[in-house]
Amino acid sequence: MIMKRSGAILACLAALSGCESASHSQIVPAQQVESKAAQQVRQLTQLSHDLDTISGVEYVNPGFMSYEHNKQIANYAGQIALELSDSLSGVVPSAVAITSFVSFDNNLRRSNQLGNQLAESMIHQFQKMGYPALDFKSHRGIAVTANGDFILSRNAKQLPKKPAPSHVLTGTMIYRDRGVEINTRLLNFDSRLVVASSHVVIPYFILSPQATATY
Repeated sequence: MIMKRSGAILACLAALSGCESASHSQIVPAQQVESKAAQQVRQLTQLSHDLDTISGVEYVNPGFMSYEHNKQIANYAGQIALELSDSLSGVVPSAVAITSFVSFDNNLRRSNQLGNQLAESMIHQFQKMGYPALDFKSHRGIAVTANGDFILSRNAKQLPKKPAPSHVLTGTMIYRDRGVEINTRLLNFDSRLVVASSHVVIPYFILSPQATATY
């Protein structure tokens, strides 16, 4: 470290000397020479201090900063769709119903923001890959109200029974130490046979605290 610092100081002296000789081709007053020499000394003293400071700093790895990542839930939905497509063997779904991903518990009926967001993202991902997604939450009529015009509903009585899906996509969420394990499968709607499956883990730093709150 001392040799490196000495080399840096000598390099700076050479550079300063070169600048001095290049910028002045005539004799200058002694007071001005002394003033510039003093200025060079101050610069070299500051440089030496800076090198000492740098050499004494211990580098500390701050680790992964969760607010600086570029990953989104849609990226994991795309990975799931690719794995499902790769595991399909000669099966061509004609209408895929995508349900909410649920927590892997005793009743398999509890979801959360993550489970519903994954389901919504999978609709887009399946369409991109050429598999028709069936939105079973849409009814035949359009509800025109003062608050807006709506076609989606969660009222089962308002939803049509047909067309029936050829396949249904579902998944479970298991909360591990470092992230949420997402197990997805594509089922034949009539036979319930699994025709494709996927497994990914979403790290917790990708998710907001509200995303995994089960309700």
